[in-house]
Amino acid sequence: MWSPARKRNLVVVSGTEKAMQGVADTLREFWAHRPVRPRAGRKLGGVATGIALRYRIDPVIARIAFVALALSGGVGLPMYLAGWLLLPEEGDEVSPLESLIGKGTGSASPAKTVLLGFLMFPALAFTFGSGGGFEIVVTIAAAVAGVYLLQKNRGHLQPAALAEPAPVPPVPGAPAWDPLGAAPFAWDLPEPAPAPQPPAPRRRRSRVGLLTVGVALLVAAGSVIAGAWVPWFTVAHTVGLLLAVLAAGLLAGSFAGGGRGLVWLLIPLSVVGFGLTAIDFDGDPTRLSNVEETPKTVTDVRERYEASVGSVKLDLRELPDAGEVKTAIEVELGEVVVHVPKNADVTYRCEASSLGELDCLGKRAEGSRVDVGGKDLGENGEGGLEIDLDVRSSVGEVRVLRD
Repeated sequence: MWSPARKRNLVVVSGTEKAMQGVADTLREFWAHRPVRPRAGRKLGGVATGIALRYRIDPVIARIAFVALALSGGVGLPMYLAGWLLLPEEGDEVSPLESLIGKGTGSASPAKTVLLGFLMFPALAFTFGSGGGFEIVVTIAAAVAGVYLLQKNRGHLQPAALAEPAPVPPVPGAPAWDPLGAAPFAWDLPEPAPAPQPPAPRRRRSRVGLLTVGVALLVAAGSVIAGAWVPWFTVAHTVGLLLAVLAAGLLAGSFAGGGRGLVWLLIPLSVVGFGLTAIDFDGDPTRLSNVEETPKTVTDVRERYEASVGSVKLDLRELPDAGEVKTAIEVELGEVVVHVPKNADVTYRCEASSLGELDCLGKRAEGSRVDVGGKDLGENGEGGLEIDLDVRSSVGEVRVLRD
């Protein structure tokens, strides 16, 4: 005869197995009725718009979610590419990847599909090579929980583009005249009263959201207190713990109902977490500012210009026509603009170490971890003022202009 403790354990195991089976069933339903990327109304590949149409949500919300995921260590980049490869386009039988391996026909060319597949490698390298392993895993878990929530709570809805039923064509051979024409007195017959509907059961409000927020506040308070003795509890790690709590709350809410509002805490907190990992706020507080200088002599040019958040604008066009200048500029988050004289010989290196846009003396690049460089002799060829520039930005825009 089983003891009460063993019976409780069996109940727990059985409940866990049922829950896992429910998750698996929901994910299978998602794949069987996955979103379709529309041809109209999309901004890039139609992934966000397709998800919005499938689950009848505002497309802006879906796009904001991908932007927030992209800011969270770059997670949104491979996820969007995966959606582009695995979700079929409107009018296609299968997705681009399935079409490439012969599982059906699709409109995407093999070259485009292969290119998307190649782009997945640098996207994954950027995401998992940025050093925020814990935060990245938590963000991925939150994204999967969000997809699960959508499928579980809105998977039964018909896609917005297909919501209106098509008109029923007339049956061949059926009379086109009104049968009541033979009995005019029947026109005034009252319509039968609709059967009374039972009142809808009142939905019980879930406390998952409030409980999750409470746990998150306790974690934040505990991390602040523990940080006085344990160096590990930095602000970035505390934000990572809060992201984990919110993700767990979303997952719990998918079973118990409720907790959807947590996503509005998860998105801004992910942006904050990205800022804390991508930007170095240590050091001189004056680095959080804008720097604008127009040196008149070679000695006026500093060896280094720095800013954590802000911009550095350096105008070298007032320098004399001879001499040597060497300087480095580094901005964590913001803009760098350098103006050089028309006739100066410029050796330059421009880099965006995380995400940015470069336009350096005609050479352009944009994306994650991009750099350009070279030597430009100006309009009069070699000779005259020599300038050596080393310009770096973590996230932002870098421009070196000759005008």
